[in-house]
Amino acid sequence: MKQVNILFVLAFMWISSTAYGYTIDELQKAAVTNRDIVGRYQADVEKRSEQIREAKGNFLPSVDAGYLFTRLNDDNLTYSYKESDTAYGTVAWNVFSGFKDKYDLKATEILKEIDQLALKSVKQDIQLAVAESFLSVYRDKANLKVAEDSLNLYRERYRDVELKYKVGILKKNDLLKIKVEMDNAEQNTRRSMAEVNKSLNYLIRETGVDLSLESLDFLIFDTLPQKADYHFYEQQLMKNRSEIEALKKAKTAAGFRIKSAKATFYPKADISLQYQSRNYDDYFWGDSHLDDDEIRVEAALSINLFDGMKKYARINQAKLEERQTDFDLIELEDDLKTQLKNTLLDLQVAFDNLKVAESSRIEADENLRVTDLAFKQGLNTSTDILDAIFYLSRAQFNVINAYTQVFESYFQLQRLIEGFEVLE
Repeated sequence: MKQVNILFVLAFMWISSTAYGYTIDELQKAAVTNRDIVGRYQADVEKRSEQIREAKGNFLPSVDAGYLFTRLNDDNLTYSYKESDTAYGTVAWNVFSGFKDKYDLKATEILKEIDQLALKSVKQDIQLAVAESFLSVYRDKANLKVAEDSLNLYRERYRDVELKYKVGILKKNDLLKIKVEMDNAEQNTRRSMAEVNKSLNYLIRETGVDLSLESLDFLIFDTLPQKADYHFYEQQLMKNRSEIEALKKAKTAAGFRIKSAKATFYPKADISLQYQSRNYDDYFWGDSHLDDDEIRVEAALSINLFDGMKKYARINQAKLEERQTDFDLIELEDDLKTQLKNTLLDLQVAFDNLKVAESSRIEADENLRVTDLAFKQGLNTSTDILDAIFYLSRAQFNVINAYTQVFESYFQLQRLIEGFEVLE
């Protein structure tokens, strides 16, 4: 059989892509748009926006209005009549509270940024899942192609052996051996087809798009990805990873909570303006001839001198939270760097295995050619030809596995450094 280089080997394995097929980038965008889990994290961001709006309300005055009805069993010194009513309106404003409102607002704004980073992270997870599912369809389709070609080889050899058996050149057990392997190959082909459909179903689930094999564009797999050294990826990891940035912001938020807790040591200053209109002998405002109006302006300055040491406890809790964030950040960075090293090792092993698998496939291809010639000349047995077909199929499967393992490790590397396209 004709020897071919890796590009032709891939052409031997793959599924042809159409000019209008879905690319991996398009499916990733569709998944981010369609998946409900994105909406779940987006709701967290929107909820945090409402909390910011609530925190900003502390800077504005409070306005209240009311109507009070009173009925006594008898006249008394406070109320001249048994029946009275009062209409009132109050405007109250906290002027100073140790900047607690300011620090609470800043902490809430940072928490929103953390929620946005969590949303970014889950989008990267979805993009990785789509890439892996897309690769799985490609791998299973290639495996199906190998299984089908293997079955065709067995069928061709079965016809050859059957002719030789009929003319008495070969024995019946030679025919039966190939028949058994041919039946096994047919079963493998059916299983491979089922794996293709299962992988496609997973891809449909990940993307929320109704797909078929013909609608997928696998052009991305025609060229092997390039890789850089560890230091380049480490810089990208420290720069891009959402969890690292989120912990840094969490530490900043904890610092604002410390300041907020310390604000309770400062005095509070409040002012209020109140208007009251009273009726003393009727329940309906404006009907009585006995009434009066009152406008009252109050300014209050207060400070808590002792609260059972609760202020100190809240401050210490915020400080401990800040320290915990430092510990979490160090642990996370160490874990991610270790994952990066291991992923790069997997990627390098995949590249090395691919070279070996390519060489082995060429050798298996040549072995089948030579064995086939000798078999036709009556120099080899049916067992030899069965072994040669088996070795070729295994070599082709190894090429597929090694080739797709390169992309799998590469996709995992991109997720690790958050190298997928940032999607809004």
